[in-house]
Amino acid sequence: MQRPDHTEPLVRVALAGVLLLASVLYLRDLGEAPVNIASDEARFAVQAQSIAATGRDLNGNPAPLFFHITNPLIPDDNTNVWWQPVLFYLMAAVFRVVPLSEWSARLPTVCLAVLDLWLIYAVARRLFANPWYAVLAAFLLALSPAHFLFGRQAMDYFCPVPFALAWLWCLLLCIQTETTWLPAATGFVLGVGLYSYISSWVVMPFYLAVTGAVLWLSGKPLRAGVALGAGFAAPLIPLIPWFWFHPGMPREVLADYRVIGGLRLAERLDVYWDYFNPSYLFFSGGSNPMFATRRAGVFLLAAAVLLPCGIWSIWRRNPSIARAVLLVGFLFAPVPIIAALPTDPKYFTPRALLAVPFGVLISVIGVEWLVDRGRMGRIVAALLIFTVPLQFASFARDYFTDYQVRSAYRFDSMNFRGVAAYVIASDASARVPAVYLSEDLVEAKTIQWKFHLLARLRPDLWDRTRYFALARFNPNDIPSGSLLVLDANNRRLDELLGPAR
Repeated sequence: MQRPDHTEPLVRVALAGVLLLASVLYLRDLGEAPVNIASDEARFAVQAQSIAATGRDLNGNPAPLFFHITNPLIPDDNTNVWWQPVLFYLMAAVFRVVPLSEWSARLPTVCLAVLDLWLIYAVARRLFANPWYAVLAAFLLALSPAHFLFGRQAMDYFCPVPFALAWLWCLLLCIQTETTWLPAATGFVLGVGLYSYISSWVVMPFYLAVTGAVLWLSGKPLRAGVALGAGFAAPLIPLIPWFWFHPGMPREVLADYRVIGGLRLAERLDVYWDYFNPSYLFFSGGSNPMFATRRAGVFLLAAAVLLPCGIWSIWRRNPSIARAVLLVGFLFAPVPIIAALPTDPKYFTPRALLAVPFGVLISVIGVEWLVDRGRMGRIVAALLIFTVPLQFASFARDYFTDYQVRSAYRFDSMNFRGVAAYVIASDASARVPAVYLSEDLVEAKTIQWKFHLLARLRPDLWDRTRYFALARFNPNDIPSGSLLVLDANNRRLDELLGPAR
């Protein structure tokens, strides 16, 4: 008589605990940390609010496939900036239920972050015979500093991660089962993932090529490859009418990148290496306060041991196709950056965020390798895992306190939340005829201003917002009682201050 297996219920309870812990951590003070709404967050939120309310974007286009980012204070603003649609529509779905605010704008990415934990668990269940390694994978991803930071920001850098994990899961099922529809589903996931973030137009075709190679090496029939391609092509069909009506969009998108020319090969390789620099990965996480606290790296310190052990295990000990794919995915993560060379290519963590789930899975392989070394290996593995919650607790304590002060200026140098509160209070005591933003405030600042007015249910103040040029300033042209908004560091600010001004 077969003995009952009591492991599975305990594993499910442990996974539920990880998901619950992550939900609490990622939702904590979501409207206050980050303390200010960033310009990109505001762009997504304001466009999504328009979609939720009217079915059209800010330019009046009904349900666009891509979003044209323009200055809402400049009619018919002509830019070459187009953004991918996934996060806009996720936000719009949220705004159909709850009003626009800092926390509701960030809620979709938190939901994606929790989904990532379930997906990496599902992937690890296919990779490891021991189900506890799958729980460990979810736990390590939940407490990865980079995953935590970007899982709380309303930016589309985060959107490709669940697509990559869903692709990994489907790929492993394709290898391990004979289900005929799985190759098509795998291709479909990659096809939809194209619309998640700009770099996905490089990443998802690469994953498609990897999938085709894996299916061939696994001895799958030709029809599996055909189904894979058909599944990938299906989400591309809407591009045909879109490009017909917007033929200049591909050229406009590529205008911001240096795919050809720019840095020489050696310099590009230097940028590539920077994304695997141990100091960056395990200690600092980069220098940009928006993307790193500098109190922890992309991964916690335990990964400095576990990640190399996992790579060694894949390379020398267990070179299976499935595990080799993890190493390929990890090493490929920065490739779109060095290929396109966007602005600030070095240490720009959000653009290389796909390295995180692959790195976590490789680290779990490192734990497995240590455990298999015997008693001393198990002790080392246990000690390393024990340091994870301890270091994360220190990281989180800093994140919710001092880091918010350090990063506030980079998220919003104008503190438009405070400006909006002041203007609304002034309008309550005596009607403000108009609010004039200085022309030297870029579009990013303008969209932050609009976000805070809409979040506080004051679209009437947005309707009263205008631009003014300090060089051509004439007090007689501005209605009495109006408010002027400009940077406190503006060199000509003194011209507006004083009893006679």
